[in-house]
Amino acid sequence: MKPDLALVNAGELLTLDSESPSLGIVEDGALLAKDGSVVWVGTTREFRRKSFLKARKTIDASGRLVTPGFVDPHSHVVFAGSREDELERKIQGEDYMNILKEGGGIARTIRETAKSSVSRLVKETRGRLRQLVSNGVTTIEVKTGYGQEVAGEAKMLRAVKVLSRLGGPELVPTLLGLHAKPSDLSGSEYVAYVIQRMLPELTKMKPVFSDCFLEEGAFTRDECSRYLRASKALGLKMKIHADEFADSKGASLAAELGCISADHLGHSEESGIREMARRGVVAVLLPGTSLFSGIPYADAKMISSAGCKIALGTDLSPNSWIESPQFVMALACNAMKMTPAEALRGFTVNAALALGRGDIGRLAPGTKADFVIHDMESYRFLPYRIGGKYVHSVFKEGVEIYSTEE
Repeated sequence: MKPDLALVNAGELLTLDSESPSLGIVEDGALLAKDGSVVWVGTTREFRRKSFLKARKTIDASGRLVTPGFVDPHSHVVFAGSREDELERKIQGEDYMNILKEGGGIARTIRETAKSSVSRLVKETRGRLRQLVSNGVTTIEVKTGYGQEVAGEAKMLRAVKVLSRLGGPELVPTLLGLHAKPSDLSGSEYVAYVIQRMLPELTKMKPVFSDCFLEEGAFTRDECSRYLRASKALGLKMKIHADEFADSKGASLAAELGCISADHLGHSEESGIREMARRGVVAVLLPGTSLFSGIPYADAKMISSAGCKIALGTDLSPNSWIESPQFVMALACNAMKMTPAEALRGFTVNAALALGRGDIGRLAPGTKADFVIHDMESYRFLPYRIGGKYVHSVFKEGVEIYSTEE
């Protein structure tokens, strides 16, 4: 076998291929990749001793940290416009739900997105994707939800398809069918429209997941239950925005329906979290959203103690315009008291589980050759040294998609 790519001399190569606190650290690490997948991992000394055929390309990590590519399991990265003035309103004491009731928040972005063409959405989103990639992200879950009707949601899914064809990070589309109620329909009327018209039509565009916003002022537990059951019947995997502003029993609904993940969870009861753990539902925590919305951070200690795997996401959106996993890791460590190792698992192997994936978020034979070379010596610097550019290069399926040496 002639490898396509060899990486050698990594100071720390983190495989994330175990549950141990060590993160699968290989000192003086090396790996080989063929046809976009990892075929061997070991030390550089072992690499030198083995009789591998010379790889087509060899990368010298020069003592740097190498991690799996970061996986962002919760983003609203496709949108038009911005809402920078709402930050000032929140600073002055307005809460997010009040801004939403007055036509701001999601409703404002819906109006902006409705006025936008697919090409404008693609152009604006590409810049945000480039920022994510430059911070080490190789796979991104992308939600719709700013369309509110079949044509608008289809436009967002088409933008995701165009962006996927342009190369770079892998985009995983999610149909966020219940995000905000339109002003001209009652909640029950809109839910009926989404289930009867939107879901059957948009499932043809092959989103991977279906998602909904369970919250007072958004959609009820019963409405979300009916929507998710209809989504499941059409073959979509299920996610849910749960318990962000109040305990809406979203965690227990996620467990009852067998969702892949429940996201936010800032007000979830421990009983609901334990039900999630029993059903293997991943908890996706979004500390950046808590920072921007001025709401409590999720209780990561309780969630972990209950047995739930914790993933982290940026929740990149007009409400929390965050393009840095490292910043989110810093918040997770400082505000939620997660360890650096837990935070790193949150953006790698556990984030992959929140997408139902075992082929990303790790570096082991058979996984995708998605990895990041960092300009730092240890993973402990990831949530500790933030605000600068510390990613040296990023590889997706063995192909370099970002480098500071370009």
